[in-house]
Amino acid sequence: MDKFYKLVYGVVPVWAFIFLGSILVGVIFAAQLLGAEFLNSTLLNPSTTRSLHITLMLYGPIMLALSLLPFALFAKEGLDLSDAVEPLKNYFLLWHLFLFMATVSIFLGVQRGLPFYDFAYELNFILAASGIFYIVAIFKMIIHYEVTPLWVKVSKTLLFAAPLALLVLMNPTFGQVEKSLIGPHGDNTLGMSFTLIPLFYLMIKLHAKEDFIPKRHLLWIIPLVGYALSVATRIFRGELSYGEEWVYQWLTFAYAPLLIKWCKDANITLKSTPYLVISIWAFLFVMIQGNILFIPEIRWHFHRNDLIVAHAHVAIGLGIFFMALSVLKYFYKLPQSFIRFWLYVIAIIFVSLSLAGFSEAGFANIDVTSMWWIRFLGGIVAVLGLIYYIVKKMKIVKLSLLQLYHLSGFASDGLGAFILFLFAPLLFEFLGFSFTPYYYLIFGFMGFVGILHLMGITKEPHFLAYVTAIARLITGSVFLSLFYLQTIDALGLLVGFYDISYALIYLMFRSRL
Repeated sequence: MDKFYKLVYGVVPVWAFIFLGSILVGVIFAAQLLGAEFLNSTLLNPSTTRSLHITLMLYGPIMLALSLLPFALFAKEGLDLSDAVEPLKNYFLLWHLFLFMATVSIFLGVQRGLPFYDFAYELNFILAASGIFYIVAIFKMIIHYEVTPLWVKVSKTLLFAAPLALLVLMNPTFGQVEKSLIGPHGDNTLGMSFTLIPLFYLMIKLHAKEDFIPKRHLLWIIPLVGYALSVATRIFRGELSYGEEWVYQWLTFAYAPLLIKWCKDANITLKSTPYLVISIWAFLFVMIQGNILFIPEIRWHFHRNDLIVAHAHVAIGLGIFFMALSVLKYFYKLPQSFIRFWLYVIAIIFVSLSLAGFSEAGFANIDVTSMWWIRFLGGIVAVLGLIYYIVKKMKIVKLSLLQLYHLSGFASDGLGAFILFLFAPLLFEFLGFSFTPYYYLIFGFMGFVGILHLMGITKEPHFLAYVTAIARLITGSVFLSLFYLQTIDALGLLVGFYDISYALIYLMFRSRL
């Protein structure tokens, strides 16, 4: 069990920074809507920041934390999770690789123009490959059972259905995601909602004090049959009529009495399991809200479009996020004060965006720009609050001279590459240098050296300092040569001088560091 906890405690800081990044780009998008025109000439144009914000929220730490759910149930039943550690390391590695590649490709303009899942379709195969290792980890646990429990059978079904559903529904030719651009998508809502029902079942079982036996199966079987029929209709016949969309959308009403019954039978309360209960409340709220606003005569007066303003912020930012936290809390201690903080943040964003939507539809006479400012300030509060909780978790100790060397190297190359990657066109113009997209390759190398420095703070400090010094000597010499050949401007002189000087600091004084 110690190895598994060590794995979780090792990846949670990475997840925290990814989540912070997803919120930060959301705040930048809010600033762009308010007229921050200076950002539009960089990689962080509005379509990029919106796409990246949605992708990191849907595919980032929230989904990774949810994947710990079966292992929390294994641990609850007394199984040793050590055998699952190695395949899970590879699972996390490939998923993190997907997030990195998706982020870079979205930054560089590889976008599909979708309201959700806006990245290259082929990247889904990396997720499917990561699922192979996840399945191996699950089966390393299942072999310990002589009689397979019901919850394990549910998990196995999800394991084999999820990768296939991912590749089919994300397909640009006949997948449903493409259909969410225009028109109602009640069947898509039904499908997304259904994927949460088995997860809620597993989480209720995890947090139930006594053995939980689910009842009223008809309330999830009927929506499942409806969803399968809708997918088959889209693939083999074509588009659905509005009436058919309406039927599939309203089938989600069956989930409300189902979840209420399950919580009552398992004695799940707000006091005992606040993260899970808030998640269920948020799910029921957006489900009922979506069904009511699906009626054209009502939706038109409130929004005048098929996408409900701020609907996804509650569904993902509160419902799915708190669902993930209810799982993560089983392995990782979470502060209780975070619940109140995040509720306030989502309330600010939801109310301001909803009022803005009402005003845009002519339902209310409210200054939309003021509401956008409130949403922006809510995002600022979210970023500052997340930074506060991250810093609070960090154990700050006095650093050695070599660690300070690595820290400054990370700040200059790692963070510097990040800033250049985002704002290079503006910075180069301000400094009087010419800019070409080929510089992004250089920024990528800078980022790699910065990561080596970051690793050197805690692991193999002398070895990594030596490696980065050699890399700097080589690149610095190349830049100086390019400057003397007059194939690069004074920037090459500055980069070459800096890299060689920084490398010599370590090579000349390493015996004292």
